[in-house]
Amino acid sequence: MLIGGSGSILILTQGTGCSYYSAESGDAYAPWAFPGAESRPEMIAARAAILAANPHNTQPWALHVSDSGIDLHADFTRNLGSIDGLLREMYIGLGCALENMVIAAQASGRAVGVQLLPDASNASLVASVSLTPAAPTDDPSFAAIARRHTNRGRYADAPPSSALVPALQALVTEAGVQLHVFTSEIDKATFRTGTIDATTAFISDAEMSRDSNAWYRQSAGDILQHRDGVTIDASGNGAATRFFGKELGRPSDATANSYWLDGTRGDQTTGSAFCVLSSPAANGRDDQLRVGRVYQRIHLWLVSQGLAAQPLNQMAELQDREQLKGLAPTFATLLNRLMAATDRRAQMLFRIGYPWDEALKSPRRPIEWVLL
Repeated sequence: MLIGGSGSILILTQGTGCSYYSAESGDAYAPWAFPGAESRPEMIAARAAILAANPHNTQPWALHVSDSGIDLHADFTRNLGSIDGLLREMYIGLGCALENMVIAAQASGRAVGVQLLPDASNASLVASVSLTPAAPTDDPSFAAIARRHTNRGRYADAPPSSALVPALQALVTEAGVQLHVFTSEIDKATFRTGTIDATTAFISDAEMSRDSNAWYRQSAGDILQHRDGVTIDASGNGAATRFFGKELGRPSDATANSYWLDGTRGDQTTGSAFCVLSSPAANGRDDQLRVGRVYQRIHLWLVSQGLAAQPLNQMAELQDREQLKGLAPTFATLLNRLMAATDRRAQMLFRIGYPWDEALKSPRRPIEWVLL
């Protein structure tokens, strides 16, 4: 059950010439009315895919849909640049979309076959999903698809129930993927400190800072035009901060970085547990897709249980940056020490816990924008 509840109510007035926007409203949020009136199983699956977790809400996917299947493609124009120089996070996000697609197809009366990276000559094609008629499944995760949002607010620092870790481990069924859960105060302190240090290194890197802030959407016009990126509403800030943030306009990059670091030192490193999903050290694209499937599966299950999750990938982003720039492997070493494994690659980092407030929706591009 939840500790706390859905707290603050934000009331905004729309004045002439103002660029305020109300939380969770407008065409940019319409895809969350899922599945709506859609009855075709293949389109229900496609519409589920575009609601998946993904890095910085870049939504790096494109879909080719037919009666008998869906091809999932990477849209390489929607990458994070220096933040994700190895495209690790892009492929994890694509794996999340694949998992949503599979769950929705099965709940809609289709048996699913998945082939990862089916065509070596086509780099954009990351998965082919075959669909054949079958009895629909009764999976609580399907109902959670439209309710799953990244919650960047404060979580209660309450210990997890004894059943939580075994339940999470039971969801890890993809080959090669391992889940590392940290619940002791010592391990949580190490993870928290590492995340804060990685955030500090991130905002001190001018290229990473620039590439991150490029995906920030401030005004109603920005959100309606792009329907992606990070917004004030989805930032996890309280109602007063969101109100004045909208009133005062887009912050400078330095101010935005300062708010992020303060949030990381505070609300965004609270919770019951920190987690790492890892793959074999070979770190293939198929490994990253499988990690994405597992993360999406976990997040949907957490939502069904009244729990929240937030990716905290700063240490993994700095691990990749170290590799690309030939730097000392400070964060790679820290992550290996946390996992107690030198033959694993940390892929996806996140926190889980009991949220004080409900997460607000992120904008999403409509299905028409991603169909091939």
